[in-house]
Amino acid sequence: MPFQPIPDKGPKRPGSSDIGLFVIRLLTAVTFSYYQLLGLLSKAKNHVWDKAEWDLVTKFLELGIPVPGVLATVFVTLLLLSIIGIVVGIFTRFNALFLLLSTIAILIVPFSLAPSLTPQTLVLYIAVFLGLLLGGSGKASLDYRLAGRKKKKAGNS
Repeated sequence: MPFQPIPDKGPKRPGSSDIGLFVIRLLTAVTFSYYQLLGLLSKAKNHVWDKAEWDLVTKFLELGIPVPGVLATVFVTLLLLSIIGIVVGIFTRFNALFLLLSTIAILIVPFSLAPSLTPQTLVLYIAVFLGLLLGGSGKASLDYRLAGRKKKKAGNS
């Protein structure tokens, strides 16, 4: 009797490595949000609603970026959405790519987003975002669930 493969019974359950990836995604998002993003969000809110000065807008202006007030706010909003996407596990590789490129830009063009953002911290973020970009988010993510659902629909048609 020739070799018969075992039929696929649908998506497999997340293993320990997938749970580990989820913990890495969660801890990275929590630390990035708490130490870097919360301060930026409050400054962005003050800039938009109270017309307060913002050092990120000043830095964007020095770099010659057009409409620095709008782009600084958009940049912080995209950072927030990307971090949320990393935690949930939706479009993980695209979010990791955006965060990786942003972190590299912050490292190359030295502007201070937060007092705790040192070059060593940036290198750690670069390593985590590069790992997520190359490896994906694992089975404990929305990406995996949606891919399994798409595969089921393709099999039924």
